[in-house]
Amino acid sequence: MKRERPASWCSAKLGDLLYSIEAGKSFRCVEKPPAHDEPGIVKVSAVTWGTFDEEESKTCPDVGRFDQKLQIRTGDLLLSRANTIELVGACVIVGRVTKRLMLSDKILRLVMPDEMKRWVLWFLRSNHGRARIEAQATGNQMSMRNIGQSGVRALEIPLAPIREQRRIIEAIESQVS
Repeated sequence: MKRERPASWCSAKLGDLLYSIEAGKSFRCVEKPPAHDEPGIVKVSAVTWGTFDEEESKTCPDVGRFDQKLQIRTGDLLLSRANTIELVGACVIVGRVTKRLMLSDKILRLVMPDEMKRWVLWFLRSNHGRARIEAQATGNQMSMRNIGQSGVRALEIPLAPIREQRRIIEAIESQVS
């Protein structure tokens, strides 16, 4: 049975809400979190469990390979493009970041207006959002699925009026906390 959305709602492709998608890089690193003064690259597990975990990172031994444009910043909306079917598309909004970390090739930064980030985050984490991500995920192995940038852009996102979005987000976040 298909649910009807409220008449005041519409929908859009996630790509229509984005300024850009930024992908990181991967190269050989030391398998330990970087010290405060060392650069690093995040692992997929940094975005897997609902909050950004900067300790889930590797140390970049070649400082010259660190790309400042790919540095993770507070407020970034990050999405895992590769993981198991249940975890591909896991996303977080970066809270506090104290280390100099950059995106890996398996983590995407969704660049969009700040006022849309929490709405998109909570939708992508919802049952409907998860179903859409899983439908876009590709790969032969159930142990490693991928969602490419075109799949991310194609995700259909319901859009409530902005005041209703804020009310819904507040209700969700009060339940989560």
